[in-house]
Amino acid sequence: MKRFNRKLFSLFILFAILILFPFPVSGETVNAPGQAIILDGNLVKAKAMAIQLAQRAAVERGVGTLIDSQTSVENFEVLSDKIYSRASGYVTRYEVMTEGISPDGSIYTVEIKADVQTSSIEKDLRAIGILMEQVGNPRFMALYIPETGSSAYRNSRVVSSAEHAITGVFARKGFVVLDRMFTDNVYSQIEGGGQINVGMGDLSRLARKQQADLLLVYDVHAATQVGGGNRYFGGVLVELSLRAVAPATADLIAQKSGDIYVKTIRNAGQYYDDMHASNAADKLGKAIADALIGDTLAYFERSVHAGTRFDLHFRNFSENEVYAIVDVIGGLSGFKNRQVRNQTSDYFQIDVNYQGNKLDFQDELLLAMKNRGIRYKLHQTAGNSFSFFKDGTPNPY
Repeated sequence: MKRFNRKLFSLFILFAILILFPFPVSGETVNAPGQAIILDGNLVKAKAMAIQLAQRAAVERGVGTLIDSQTSVENFEVLSDKIYSRASGYVTRYEVMTEGISPDGSIYTVEIKADVQTSSIEKDLRAIGILMEQVGNPRFMALYIPETGSSAYRNSRVVSSAEHAITGVFARKGFVVLDRMFTDNVYSQIEGGGQINVGMGDLSRLARKQQADLLLVYDVHAATQVGGGNRYFGGVLVELSLRAVAPATADLIAQKSGDIYVKTIRNAGQYYDDMHASNAADKLGKAIADALIGDTLAYFERSVHAGTRFDLHFRNFSENEVYAIVDVIGGLSGFKNRQVRNQTSDYFQIDVNYQGNKLDFQDELLLAMKNRGIRYKLHQTAGNSFSFFKDGTPNPY
């Protein structure tokens, strides 16, 4: 009996914790109004309709934090059908703050305070393609880069299966797969002359040359006849790692890895081992790409709202000129925010988030610096990185 009471007490404590400290849900709290016509004096029905419309208004505000107004207008019918029609499902809790009837007795008005689960809205916006449409359907390429001597051969069946699985997941989410010709161009530069060290910077540079907005880098290991002392069966262990990289900045967006073991008939032959390994690679590639794509989509979605990051380097400018440059940057029409990375007596590095594309940023920045009387030379642009030095001084690069 005592043991039962202890269990019951433990369950009671757990229930109390869940009530007092619920699991956090990604969302926001907003106030929203709602109005409904009173028909045949039915106040109960009018109030229910006003609350329902207020919930829709709250959800509309939640949608507004995820997409811009132009996108909302262009997709109004889709949003009404897929999102607003079930607004109450996104409102986890609400409280009626004020309510009343209009002086002429025809309108019931409420204002609610609602907790809106924006994470669920974001997931559904992705599912119906609106967020990807706003991002602009980025173009991507997938490159197989062996990391060790035991990695599978690039033209092997297992690598081909992994590639098809990965690219298929991203294509179904609205990303545009670059033609195989572009990928082959990159491979020929990597493997042909062996003149470059295959790091993320080099791969990003090659991907930019092919006009890729996203670079996927993967590696595959397939160890056959692994494990088990069974007389009749062996196995294949397939391991896959996948990284998403932004070619413009060489930033690592996200990375995932995993493995899968499949049983095979021992001594059945290389063909059967390859077949089992390729099937495993297909399954594993889909699972890892699915796990990675959420972070990748979030990266591109942030670029829409927070702006694209540009990396600026300035050399040989005086302290006053640096202040002037920072002031110019803050005055750009698409300026979002900035962060100083490094600053010495003759070197200044700053990251800038700008709402717009690279060409717009470059044109606006150069014109603004010229109008401010800042004498400069643009040494180079590589991706989203710009290097400047003061005109009239030796090029330090």
